Amino acid sequence: MTIEDFEYIARRLRPKIKKMAYRFFQNSEDAEDVVQEVLMRLWMRGDSLDKEGAEKLATTATKNLCVSMLRKRKGRIRLPIDESLTIEESVLPDTHMSTEEYQMMLEQATKKLTKSEQRLVHMVQQGLDTAEISIITGIQIRSVRTMLSAARNKLLKHIIQWNNH
Repeated sequence: MTIEDFEYIARRLRPKIKKMAYRFFQNSEDAEDVVQEVLMRLWMRGDSLDKEGAEKLATTATKNLCVSMLRKRKGRIRLPIDESLTIEESVLPDTHMSTEEYQMMLEQATKKLTKSEQRLVHMVQQGLDTAEISIITGIQIRSVRTMLSAARNKLLKHIIQWNNH
């Protein structure tokens, strides 16, 4: 697909993709994020895509991306240390806690982890992904993911206990 073909397809599909995404989120910013992501995916497909295939792929990708984004957001509160560390809303009491209180609670919970778990959590806080952590520590990616999952579960357990007191 040439640049001109892609631009034509993008101009033609953009309104359709945005309308579809807007129906999911009722929010123009989120809809625009989906449009950008879908168009980027189309561009990455490049030569292997024709005009009809692009429309089918765009429709499917838009729906799947919207559903995926909604699932990630549903019933979760983001904590400042890491986007992948979340606490279900049902765990938190009805009181509203400040970011500073969350941070303090998280730091106290992190101190209760083992040294290796603390190290991994700090690496995640620094913005490293599992592949980078694997390279730095020499631990296999699968093991890093497992260890991080266990650390997150422990953090969640400590936070739940902290909330119940």
